[in-house]
Amino acid sequence: MRTLADLFKDSAEKFGGKTAFRYRDHQKRISELSYSELYSSALSLAEALIYLGLKQKEHVAILSDNRVEWIIADASVLLSGCADVPRGSDITDTEIVYILNHSESRIVFVENLKLLNRILRNQSLLESESIFILLQSPKDEETGAYNIYDLIEKGRALRQKGSRKVESRISEIGSEDLFTIIYTSGTTGKPKGVQLTHSNMIHQISAVVPLLELGEEDRAVTILPIWHIFERFLEYCCISAGASTFYSNLPELKQNLLEYKPTIFGSAPRVWEMLANGILAKINDSARTNALSRRLFHLSCFYTRTVGKAKAFLTGNELDLSGRNAVWTVFRGIQMTTVYLLLGPFYLSVLFSALGFWFSIHSYSYEFPLLSFLLGAIFSVLNSFMLDRWILSKYRVMLTGGELRVPISGGGALPNRVDVFLDSIGIRILEGYGMTETSPTISIRRFRRMVLGSVGHILPKTRLQVRSETNEVLSEIDDSGRFVQGRPGRKGIIFVQGPQVMKGYFKSEAETEAALKGGWMNTGDLGIIGFNHTLTLAGRAKETIVLRGGENVEPVPIEACLQSSEFISQCMVIGQDQKNLGAIIVPDFEALQKWAKDRNIRSSSTADLLKNRKVIDLFRSEIKSLNNSKSGFKSFEQITPFLLIEKTFEVGDELTNLQKLKRSVILEKYRERIQSLYRVAEFNGALNGPFVE
Repeated sequence: MRTLADLFKDSAEKFGGKTAFRYRDHQKRISELSYSELYSSALSLAEALIYLGLKQKEHVAILSDNRVEWIIADASVLLSGCADVPRGSDITDTEIVYILNHSESRIVFVENLKLLNRILRNQSLLESESIFILLQSPKDEETGAYNIYDLIEKGRALRQKGSRKVESRISEIGSEDLFTIIYTSGTTGKPKGVQLTHSNMIHQISAVVPLLELGEEDRAVTILPIWHIFERFLEYCCISAGASTFYSNLPELKQNLLEYKPTIFGSAPRVWEMLANGILAKINDSARTNALSRRLFHLSCFYTRTVGKAKAFLTGNELDLSGRNAVWTVFRGIQMTTVYLLLGPFYLSVLFSALGFWFSIHSYSYEFPLLSFLLGAIFSVLNSFMLDRWILSKYRVMLTGGELRVPISGGGALPNRVDVFLDSIGIRILEGYGMTETSPTISIRRFRRMVLGSVGHILPKTRLQVRSETNEVLSEIDDSGRFVQGRPGRKGIIFVQGPQVMKGYFKSEAETEAALKGGWMNTGDLGIIGFNHTLTLAGRAKETIVLRGGENVEPVPIEACLQSSEFISQCMVIGQDQKNLGAIIVPDFEALQKWAKDRNIRSSSTADLLKNRKVIDLFRSEIKSLNNSKSGFKSFEQITPFLLIEKTFEVGDELTNLQKLKRSVILEKYRERIQSLYRVAEFNGALNGPFVE
């Protein structure tokens, strides 16, 4: 398999009439699309696209949310020898104009008439005339937009007449040709077009499918936006393995998990957190869970968690960032062995049963064998295996349908408390690490090498370096686990080299050169390579913020917007790995004090003034009036919790000589207050509105 065109062709030949996708049609009925139907429809649509004038290696935009027509459109573009430019329906008008012009997309797949009308409102700003194809709505005579199914029929008719232009195109696709351009936020506020090649994604599929042991009996439920590279990667892996995929959505997710009983479910950390919180809410609700069931649940979690820690240590799969001391390891090993024998499956049961048998044949009084057999019976039930089977398995059924084998988290850091809790109930998350520029996977946990607190081992054919701010290589590891340079346990900026690394940014040589110096991709993330060769993330060295839901946010435009307020002197957007964005705000004290004086608001100090409810309401109102959808900010780009501080950011402390924010310094200085801010926000209803410390 050289290209993604081969992926669709091979899967149709191997799996034929097997279901590739399940989805709800426009009448909300469950419908199915087989592998052969997917390939046949994509071939016909590709034939029609070529008939409409699509040339080899051109770019085709797909502006739509998750739906089965998306994957048909995607496959047709790839079979045409072209690259697609995907984006969701939440795209702003500014992004529509910029992306369509910058990507030179002449053919545009559009989800529905509503989105098409938004595009047409900005048509005067588009540099070329476009052909529009509707995925959901019928052909529109007024706008001249085609319907996807009409074009599929057109393509079928062309093929019945003997046209085979698609096959000719497929034969000319090279492994280094682009298959997609995905636009992500840039430092200037303009999106950057990440160019990914067929070989980038083929590497991902060939490396990850065997690691996850995917097969044609697997069933996947998907919920992430299909245009995100993480979601596309998962779907391509499922297609390669012959698995079936069900398109879900957040309101119906829990019901779909119970009905469909997936063996594969990949999502962002925020969704895993939502599922975990749902179980905890049920357990802690006395109306839904009685006291005995609650105690048994917590006891079962304790057993599983404790035995898991012991097993991880004894097998060398415990997080190790500093190296084990030999003497400590011996004593810790004895402790963990004891714990494993005491709480693990059936060890005490077998021991006491054997003692009872020994006592009985050596003519001891009946009390000794009776007590031993009684303890053996008790521990045949009271062990990690039986508690998991009798108690925790019911909650796994309640949470995911009970057959989940491959739970994957990506697109952001999984909170440790969520990771540990899910692990304790038997859902061992395969957390991965990557980015759009690496197609996306750099590393992922493995089934038999699971290290909690890490994002796993790097993929085959990949090399990873950890560098200091002066570009000194602190650690370098290859895919065999061999340290090429440096030593483990040192924190620095992560650089990666491998077949998954992007070709570059479209029409952005300067940014490409900055990101790919010497063939190494600067991820902008901080990390540590542990002594067991796993990667652990330690924050971000660059400005882009990744929220818990996987959304990438560029803070600079938001900060510039907020600082347009007469009451805000300086600010810094925060929220890495949180549910929502927050902000640290330095007020313009002169303007604020005048405002307070006019309203007869008295305070003994600046700190006291910033705690005044009317002052807090003022800043809440300012944020809402500036940082909103009308100003072009998406919902996840809007500030909710905020922190008012009385100390101005100063050069040499919080600012560089060029007046740029030293983000890591500010985050560290206000770390405790930021943690408190988000704790208060979550306690008060998980960020339904702005909160302050």
